[in-house]
Amino acid sequence: MKKIIFVFALGLFTISSFAQTVSESTIKKISLGYDIYSSYWLNMPADVSTRTINQGANVFAMYNHNLNENGLSVAAGVGISSENLYLKDSYIADIHADVIDFATIPGDLTVARSKLNFTYLDIPLELRIQTENDVRLSFGFKFGMLLDSKTLYKGDAFDTDGAYLGNITFDKSKKINQLEQYRFGVQLRVGYRWIQAFGYYSLNKVFIADKGPQMQPIHIGVTFMPF
Repeated sequence: MKKIIFVFALGLFTISSFAQTVSESTIKKISLGYDIYSSYWLNMPADVSTRTINQGANVFAMYNHNLNENGLSVAAGVGISSENLYLKDSYIADIHADVIDFATIPGDLTVARSKLNFTYLDIPLELRIQTENDVRLSFGFKFGMLLDSKTLYKGDAFDTDGAYLGNITFDKSKKINQLEQYRFGVQLRVGYRWIQAFGYYSLNKVFIADKGPQMQPIHIGVTFMPF
């Protein structure tokens, strides 16, 4: 949640600073915005349970090029996104293994949080339609490059045999092995003026084939685009 708040605040600061330093004509060609969404994970292993809401955020800037005077345009740009997978009763025992697997947390232990986090640099490309009454629709493609990954576990500490060690632990590990370094997918936005419904469907898996769980995310949320 702290990261989501940080990305949200960063988006507000960027938009405010940008608006004060560029001309009105340039603002009309640039879209600045942020998505707040939940990730829904497909193809998860049958024995792994996930949280219903897996909050994520994306901040982006895009340059618009009008194709005609009837509201049709194309846009391309860059963004940074952070997405999460919250696990109810599982974790990754060894993030550096040759094959990544989820392990089950012993059932008699208390788990406050177990999650995976992925950060991407994205390049979106969209076809946009804007009507006379300011209804907006965009459909596009997004290509991403993995910048960072990590796991986080907070709860009762236990050993390799699952025995409780008598204390609470907070463990964060970075650079999960066997992740795909690039991603690509399609996205859709529809709404009125600066607020729009947002959806993204990943066309490839998060882990390399045969090297980890073959899961892929769908993002559903809201886009705020003041410019």
